[in-house]
Amino acid sequence: MKKLTMMLLSAACAVSATYARPYFNTSKDLLLMQYDSKPDPDDIHAQAAAGCMLAHADHAAVNYYAVQGAYGIQGGAFIESGTLFDMAFGVENTDWTDANSDWWGSVTRIKNKAKPILQNGGKVWVAEAGQSNITADWIAALIADGISEATIKANVVVVQHSQWNQDQTAPADLTYVQNKTDYYYIDDGNAPYGSTTWGDHGPYSTPQYNNASTVYLAEAKAASNPNAKAKQLWTEADRICDTQSYHPDWSNITPGGVDFSDTVEIWWILNVTDAGTNQDGFWDKYVTNTPQSSGSDTIDASQMPVTLTSATSYTVTVPYTTTENRDLYVELWQGSSWKMGKKVDLNLRSGTASVT
Repeated sequence: MKKLTMMLLSAACAVSATYARPYFNTSKDLLLMQYDSKPDPDDIHAQAAAGCMLAHADHAAVNYYAVQGAYGIQGGAFIESGTLFDMAFGVENTDWTDANSDWWGSVTRIKNKAKPILQNGGKVWVAEAGQSNITADWIAALIADGISEATIKANVVVVQHSQWNQDQTAPADLTYVQNKTDYYYIDDGNAPYGSTTWGDHGPYSTPQYNNASTVYLAEAKAASNPNAKAKQLWTEADRICDTQSYHPDWSNITPGGVDFSDTVEIWWILNVTDAGTNQDGFWDKYVTNTPQSSGSDTIDASQMPVTLTSATSYTVTVPYTTTENRDLYVELWQGSSWKMGKKVDLNLRSGTASVT
């Protein structure tokens, strides 16, 4: 029995070592986000979500590059979202590239972005929110440009979350990428956290970033949303989706919900640990900037008057964020003497209260 126990412990240690994952190093790594946008609109929501993440202070130092049109052998129409890429990622051909209109130019731009990262000992992390056809091409270009296959195998980390994406990749390209890189297959972001399947390195659970409720888009686009960047991104994403003729019945986007499940690769790559395990936590941290339930609700008193002239009433505005429904109480003092107070109910997670 003692010998058997020792053997089992040894086997457990071996499994643990086999599935130890690498972690993103902001000081020297590159995040490469590749979206197919063909034909499903979920990539459009994922682009808005990625832009929200990169605009957050936690990820402000992340070195990134983005690609649209990173599709494979699937049919259907490509969804052009260059306006959203401009908003989310920056300048075309500097911060992102359009593989739909310029495949081989994009291959060269990606190769040129990745090469110095690998030469300086960093890793290139690929959020494969599409198919691996273009990944195969820029890896081959790196090898042709003098980057060793051993370096690529150790330091190009490809993260895929979708069986459909794999099935729609040219088979030879998928095999090439899986053999040449450090390839990870994680859960797909469409089911509750913990619904784990075994992938190439697995198991790796992911949050559920897919919900039919119309609340999320309404919150993101609301005038009261204090996160102006997120409001801009989700308003544009919603506009692009509305202009498409393809609105599949199975998609939660069709009835006005959200599907940014392609964002779980970035969640995994950046090792996000404080945004919960579903769309609520993501919205709180990256879209409406609402704090998590930690007693850190915020009140912005910068618009409150310091002195008042005599009047029959006063109205003040107070921006706030809350983690639950709360009361806001505004008091009027004269020196050390309390004069009066007014309470209002805060029923939204963020906004600006007007108190008379």
